[in-house]
Order: sequence, then structure tokens, then C-alpha cells
Amino acid sequence: MGVIGSKPAPTRADRTDSKVNYKDKPNVAELGTNTSGIELSKSIIDFNLGERPCPLRTPVIDNFTITNTNPTRIHFQLDPSHPKEFQLTFSPSSGTIERGKTRTIKVKLVVTSKINVNHKATVLIDGAPHVLTARIRCETGVFGVDPSGIETEMDAGFQVPSILAMMKRSLLVHDGLRSEGIFRLAGEQTEIRRIKETMNRKEFTDSNDLNTIANLIKIWFRELPTPILNALPQESIFYSSEVSDCVAAFENLPEPQKSLLSWLMDLLIQVASHSTVNKMTIQNLAIVVAPNLYDVSTSNPMEGLVMSQKCVQFFHNVLLWKIQRDGLGGGAPAAPNGTITVSAPSADHPSVTSHAAPPPS
Repeated sequence: MGVIGSKPAPTRADRTDSKVNYKDKPNVAELGTNTSGIELSKSIIDFNLGERPCPLRTPVIDNFTITNTNPTRIHFQLDPSHPKEFQLTFSPSSGTIERGKTRTIKVKLVVTSKINVNHKATVLIDGAPHVLTARIRCETGVFGVDPSGIETEMDAGFQVPSILAMMKRSLLVHDGLRSEGIFRLAGEQTEIRRIKETMNRKEFTDSNDLNTIANLIKIWFRELPTPILNALPQESIFYSSEVSDCVAAFENLPEPQKSLLSWLMDLLIQVASHSTVNKMTIQNLAIVVAPNLYDVSTSNPMEGLVMSQKCVQFFHNVLLWKIQRDGLGGGAPAAPNGTITVSAPSADHPSVTSHAAPPPS
């Protein structure tokens, strides 16, 4: 990938600061540059299942390699993951790799209950974290599937999966757009699983549990085989400081991604129009929704942090453009020189802290 932009690459000190100035345009080529002397052959483990659902209580195996390009020996360690839905183990789970050598790591997954998740496992190499994503897809139905293969309908002028239209209707009928913290507050996990199962069985009709429904809309987008914004080149997300650049990238989205994103933006703009009541401005909504639209598939935690921030800024800029183009109200404007702080990703989800707002360009 060639060098894009004229500003010098950020220093190592710059990269350790979790606050990114969106007006700055560091070199996107640096994101793909390995300065640690460590090479992981994969950043995503899918157990060679492709789009097939993962079997329950049956081990599936994958592997990856760690190559040491340092001049000295390195030590690695991987801790097993044992949440109640699955067990993820590594063999060997620790050891040393001499300079110039490669070690193969076997990854074993046993799933005990249906779940769709991108689980983030940490590989510690000489104490420095590297992230490995285990892509686990067990549910069948309307979540975690190609949207072109499920029932769709016209809603707000866009052809979208019927399940999205049904969830939106539940929010509208029960005055969810005015509910304080909508799309930010988490629903109760047991209820989320229960309603999700009814949706996958095509038995869902309505729910007045507003936070659960809003969370399931985010989950639907997050569990897509290819998240919406991953259809764009990385540079389009990285260089997100200019609204015009973001809009041009949005206009080039293929279908059905463009219609799906447009539908979602329309819904969020409706929510933000009630921000004096629900406390959810456009920037707040961009912060809590954007991480569900882009899968940061990298073993480098800082690269993931930067791309998560850039994704929020990209989505925020496109939302601002749409509000201005359509003459809509989208809540309070963003602070003119604000920044967003994105915290390090959790085991399964990236997180973004909204103590300051992203700036419009």
C-alpha cells in the first residue's frame, strides 16, 4: 500500500496516546507496518467453517503461526477462555521462539450453547499484547447471516430485512425514540437472548422492552458476516476528517450495504431529533453505534484503537452530511474542536467513551 497524505507519520509517543486528533492525517501505511518484530499469520480464526454454523459440543480446530523476526528470543503466552457458552484453548499455550523461527499454535473451540460473537483473545509476546479474533457463529435464522438471503421489505424507502423493520416498529409504537439513553443503555442479557431466539425462529411480533430492541438492532449489524463499513477500503475509514471524503466513500458503498446503512442513519436521526428528552445526540449515537459497523481485524491493539476511533468519526460525518442535505434536526451540534476517546477493546466488543464529542469537519 502506497503512502497517502503529506504529513509525517506519528511518533511512537503519539501512538501511545488514546486521544486522536481527527484533523491530523497520519500515514495510513503505518497501520500495516510491523515494528514489533513479531508476525502472526492470522488475525482472524474462523475454524475453516466459512459461513457454516459452528456445531455444538463438537471440537473444531484451527491454527496460526507466530514468527520471530527479532534479533533475540521471545516468549509468548495465550490464556484459555472459558465463558459459559464456549471454551477456547491453545496448544502450546506458552513457550519461547528463537530468532528467525516460527511456531505453530493449535486453537481448539468447543461451543456449548448457540452464540454469535467475535471473541478477542490476547496473545502476550514478551508482555506486549497482540489481538486474535475468534469468529464464532452458531445461530441460524436472521442474525449472523448474509442479508441477501433473508426476507426483506420496503421501510422508509429502503429495501431491508423484515426483522429490522419489525424492531423499528416496536421502538416507534412504544415511544422508544424518546426513551432516555436509547441505543446506549444495555438490555438485560437473558431477555436479549430470549427475544433473539424468537426472531431466529421467525416468531417475533413485538416487544416493549425498548433497550433490548435497540441493542438487538446493534447486534444484528455487528453479527453480519461482513460488517457494513468493512465493504470500504481501509483508507476511506482512516481518512475520515473531511466530510466530503466520507460522503464520497458512502456513495460508493455497494448494495445492500448502502441501503442498510441509509436505513440505520434515518432511524438514528429520528432518535437524535428527540435528544433534549432522550439525551442521545448525533455524536452520542455515532459513538455507541459505529463500533458495530466495522470489524477491526488486526493483531495490533493500537491499530485497532485508532481504526475504532476513525470509524466513529466516519459515521458521524456521514450522519451530519445527511442531516444537512435533508434539512433534518439531529440534536445538539458537536463541539468544534472535540475528540473522542476510545478505550481498548473488551473480550468481545470494542468500546468508545463519549466524554467529548467528535468534531464536524
